[in-house]
Amino acid sequence: MITKLMKKYFFLIVIFLISGILYTQEYWLNQNRPTTLTIHKASFIDSSTGWISGDSGLIMRTTNSGLNWIQQNSKIITPITNIYFFNKRLGWAFSWKIYAPPYGTWILKTTNGGINWDTASYPVDDVFLKTMYFQDSLYGFMGGNGQNLLRTTNGGINWLPCDIDSSMVSGFPVLEFTFLNNDFGYAAGGVMDIAGVVWRTTNRGIRWKPDIVSPEPIIKTFIFDSLNILGFGGDFEYGPSTIRTSNSGANWKYITLEYFGAPTDIEFRTKNEAWASLGFSQTFIYTLDTGETWTQINTPDSNEVNDIVFTDERHGWAFCNQGKILKFNYDAVNISETGEIISNFELYQNYPNPFNPSTNILYNLSAPGHVLLKVFDITGKEIGILDEGMKSAGTHLVNFRGDNLPSGIYFYVLSVQNISSNQNNSYKKTKKMVLIK
Repeated sequence: MITKLMKKYFFLIVIFLISGILYTQEYWLNQNRPTTLTIHKASFIDSSTGWISGDSGLIMRTTNSGLNWIQQNSKIITPITNIYFFNKRLGWAFSWKIYAPPYGTWILKTTNGGINWDTASYPVDDVFLKTMYFQDSLYGFMGGNGQNLLRTTNGGINWLPCDIDSSMVSGFPVLEFTFLNNDFGYAAGGVMDIAGVVWRTTNRGIRWKPDIVSPEPIIKTFIFDSLNILGFGGDFEYGPSTIRTSNSGANWKYITLEYFGAPTDIEFRTKNEAWASLGFSQTFIYTLDTGETWTQINTPDSNEVNDIVFTDERHGWAFCNQGKILKFNYDAVNISETGEIISNFELYQNYPNPFNPSTNILYNLSAPGHVLLKVFDITGKEIGILDEGMKSAGTHLVNFRGDNLPSGIYFYVLSVQNISSNQNNSYKKTKKMVLIK
């Protein structure tokens, strides 16, 4: 009797461990879709209460961590590009007037959690506002195209341009604000294919000093302390990149991450772990060491993620096209914290590079796995499949020819699935190559 009981318990423990291994591989889980409209942005004030905004005037609210969403009446039908809540009562949203002149921005405001929204036109034409941040209910900032740095001291009744030390980047759009305290903060932005910019203030945003820090826009900065700041950005052509300073912005180090995709957002879950979305490439990249190294994985069901929110280390969401929502699976945290997720394959730089008209692509598997090797152009258009199917452990060589392709930058992306007995995710690595004719 004891033997049978022990065997039964042993069997249950084994099943539990196996199911746990499979379950923890799913970092992000699909949630019930509250709409079929694309969700552009979200704003949460705690782990329970948040809002989403999107196409066709969409605003929805949850008070139970995204289990249910209730639609709110924004009174407009144009896309709502951003939404920001300071607390459970005060919130703002932006929508752009782009279908008929005068062109510009609608500013939506609520004082009762979105039950009612008031809409006002920003008084200057051809200004397209993108982001907002408040330090308290009266003192806040807006940024965007046209007038890139604006400040209010009366809750948004009036907005005044901030002083900027240089006209060198006048008109460059601001995409995000980050403050260490009321006085010390950064704004991030820039123009694609021209420059990425950070603006620094030490006097509560009255005056800002800009620095050109990269060739692509910076979409967000993270202030670890007054000396150490990390920025994240990129574009369609070169993919994601980071900037980093250890001397309060006196010098910045710019690094391209060599992943395929255009960054749409990044958020830190813990002080060391951050997740970034790469848009049309339908992937996440994550770091466990504050951005020093990164790993790329697929999004569930090939979702294109537009925005990521973490309210604390346990609660996170990703918001996608077609109204799809992903929720962070905290049960996977033990693996991410210990770094036990190992991709078990390596994708090497092609040779020769640059090339004309052919080049060799080499990859190595430490265990058998199903591979898919594709080539894309800089717009994300698939050029072709170079290799596909189950492959044995070891080194594999593939030749790529660009006889019928124009000169330019191309990306080759290797996806590998089931590369070890206890992992069931698909991992991706990307490299960049240059065809010169």
